[in-house]
Amino acid sequence: MIKLIVAIKRKPDMTPEAFHEHWRTTHAELVRTNPASRKYIRKYVQCHTLAAEYAQGEVSFDGTAELWFDSVEDKDRFFSDPDYLEHVSPDEARFADMSTTAFFVTEEESII
Repeated sequence: MIKLIVAIKRKPDMTPEAFHEHWRTTHAELVRTNPASRKYIRKYVQCHTLAAEYAQGEVSFDGTAELWFDSVEDKDRFFSDPDYLEHVSPDEARFADMSTTAFFVTEEESII
């Protein structure tokens, strides 16, 4: 099992509140109901930056997404699947600054 971690930065013209609302509702529903997600994703978790962090200034990232796949090949199949490309991918550009969003593939090692 591999995990894709995505560190997401919101679009510069979007408020933190608008970003989190869109990501929690619209985008989450697109991922949840997409046939490609049901085929390849084993688990999807959103981690939202706390509101108190914004009070201290600009944050490095507005949250992270964690997506679990059975293999790197399944991750690649998901991101090249026509259902993902038609429905999920276009929405990402509506709320995320894709030029500063970071993607990295990991294997989880539980310590505690």
